[in-house]
Amino acid sequence: MQYLGIDVQCGPRGLKGSPDSLYHNNGDGTFSEVSKKCGVDDPENRYGLTAIWSDFDNDGKLDLFVTNDGQANYLYKGDGKGKFEDVALTSGVAANEDGFEQANMGVALGDYQHSGRMSLLLSYFDIEYAALYRNQGSMNFSDDSIPSGIARGTQGYVGWGDAFVDFSNNGWQDFFLANGHVYPQVDSANRSTRYLEPKLLFLNQRDGTFKNVSRQLGPALQVPQVSRGVAVGDLFNDGNMGAVVENLVGKPMILRPEGGPPNHWISFQLEGVKSNRLALNARVKAIAGDLVQLGEVLSGGSYLSQHDLRIHFGLGKHDHLEQAEILWPNGKKELLTNLAADRFYIVREGEGVISSKAPERRKLP
Repeated sequence: MQYLGIDVQCGPRGLKGSPDSLYHNNGDGTFSEVSKKCGVDDPENRYGLTAIWSDFDNDGKLDLFVTNDGQANYLYKGDGKGKFEDVALTSGVAANEDGFEQANMGVALGDYQHSGRMSLLLSYFDIEYAALYRNQGSMNFSDDSIPSGIARGTQGYVGWGDAFVDFSNNGWQDFFLANGHVYPQVDSANRSTRYLEPKLLFLNQRDGTFKNVSRQLGPALQVPQVSRGVAVGDLFNDGNMGAVVENLVGKPMILRPEGGPPNHWISFQLEGVKSNRLALNARVKAIAGDLVQLGEVLSGGSYLSQHDLRIHFGLGKHDHLEQAEILWPNGKKELLTNLAADRFYIVREGEGVISSKAPERRKLP
């Protein structure tokens, strides 16, 4: 096939797809394949790339979102009993607002508007743009890619790993995206498109829009690379979120913010007892004055990556958290009050805070 007038390898269309698989944990060290029984087996053999679990309509039952490369996405609504129904088309996330199926790759999940609902931001191929699907509740999403400013800033790049992340600890999630083309031959096409591409960072403007500040934050983001995976977390246990970027060519990159206002933060590591031990898909609603945030313990996401399992909240100028409401995976709620900021808390289901500590003060080379 040809791309920009040059010969390139075929894909994804024209290649043989594969079904999706779901394995049920039997609790005795074995697993059972239940994909067809549960309704998530993908009989069309679409080109699935990323999957993520969350409760998208806040009904207490887990749902499943699957990105498909060059084909419609799946959004499986769960009934809480092991059965799922694909509602992607009626929910508005199967294709973009024009009805076109795109090259869906990585998935960023987060409550970037403090609405109490988890929205989706998907990375795409260079002739398209990253798609922001804003969660409006009741399993309805709107394509806010263009009005949010995300479309303009991402078109022309091949995006992969991505994340909603608050690098400045101001309490508002920004959007980080790693890029890298799939065709080395594009460098000979005499176009602006390149095989090695920079990273992008979009600042949350707190009104539903984002500002592309990628070129204003030093040279690190502008280093051209062929990036794929992205994982974010407090890498140095100092209260600041960082990112690890895995590159197809060359060594990985670790990005760590420097400077900026000395904002407060708080971190939660959840341990399930009656729920799963890692507390996957547990949620924390954090309230500090007029700042109300929602975080979730996520398994997977981005692209071929796993973020820090701790839930991190930036608090801006707030020096304590008035209330943290934990919703455990089994539906039980637990309330914590008056928590000092700038500390790591370990919370065990049914026992409350079992440990808290200040950040490590380590000097980096």
